[in-house]
Amino acid sequence: MGSQIRAAVLDLDGTLVDTPNAIATITAQILTEMGRPAPEAEIRATVGKPLDRNFSQLLRVPLEHQDVADAIGLYRERFGQHVRRQGRALLYPGVAEGLAELRERGLLLAIATSKVYEAAVKTVTATGIAELFDVIAGHDSVERGKPEPDMAVYAAGKLGVPVAACVGVGDGVGDMQMGRAAGMSNIGVTYGVATEAELRAAGADVVVHSFPEVVALLPAGVGAKELA
Repeated sequence: MGSQIRAAVLDLDGTLVDTPNAIATITAQILTEMGRPAPEAEIRATVGKPLDRNFSQLLRVPLEHQDVADAIGLYRERFGQHVRRQGRALLYPGVAEGLAELRERGLLLAIATSKVYEAAVKTVTATGIAELFDVIAGHDSVERGKPEPDMAVYAAGKLGVPVAACVGVGDGVGDMQMGRAAGMSNIGVTYGVATEAELRAAGADVVVHSFPEVVALLPAGVGAKELA
């Protein structure tokens, strides 16, 4: 953990793009249309997790059930329309400028998201930040998604740096658990889905309340021990 940080591995939804509300709203609409509405709290608890598991859980059917595939198809169509319509406006304050500044400082940047790779690429492209990332890892890029360490290890390997030289940034419990399991230091952000207490309990070394605060923690040459 004492290695100098050379890269940041960032979550997407709820960390870089303000999509949790849209995710929950679109999911609720689809469930209602399919005749199986679910409580808002139950839907929001699935935000940031893989779509197939979410709809299987919310629809109360196995993963391989046709209803899951149908719901995912509807969701991707509607969420894609939302992202294309909103574009750069989906970015949280300071994200575009902050990412550019981190690149200028020499940090490598990767995305590790529970979206599938194709959906992640479409989101970063629509919001105008795709060129700032060296690696994009989706749920389908690895055998096991969050909270397992696979995605963090995969991203570090693609970046060509040790996992201990990476810092994870995310808004969800799964993000912190992934980073801790992989051996990264973690920065949790509270403007997404999880509370400060939840992020700390899951493995956040530092918790902040805006993306500019993330950027301020990562001047060139900062070491992982200094985040603790």
